[in-house]
Amino acid sequence: MTFAASESIGISRQRGFWLRCFLGAAMCVAACVVSYAQVEVDKPEHIAKAEGLVVNTQGKPLAHAEVTLNQDGKPVYTTHTDDRGAFRFDHADGQFTFRVARTSKYAPAAKDVVVDFQIASSIARKRLYVIVGPGACEDACSSVFTSEGEFKKAIKKKNKH
Repeated sequence: MTFAASESIGISRQRGFWLRCFLGAAMCVAACVVSYAQVEVDKPEHIAKAEGLVVNTQGKPLAHAEVTLNQDGKPVYTTHTDDRGAFRFDHADGQFTFRVARTSKYAPAAKDVVVDFQIASSIARKRLYVIVGPGACEDACSSVFTSEGEFKKAIKKKNKH
């Protein structure tokens, strides 16, 4: 069996066969990867109390920043950080988007959270630790953690020269 198209461009029959096999396998692998690829969506963080700390990338507290718990894009609870960058929402219960508002110097930060004050486990000890990036950035420059260890590592990493 002669493949006129492959011979007209100078590809021998055997090489043409292996080229078709390779391209067919590559297309099969690509189709399999695409069909099994899953979009990774951050799950809401479960916490017992909506409280925590907001700092800049140098680890310095961000005083008087507006912090909200939103539902359906609207603020349900609003507070401000104190001089130490700490905040706390009393009596909050439900699923929210936690948000630190943009300031003139710092970018906003956001994370989906589920606040359930009746949780009685290690989840109950989680706090929200927020690092806000420079003001020109969007949410991607800021980070929200529930692990103090990860929070401290991120500050060290951002401050390496």
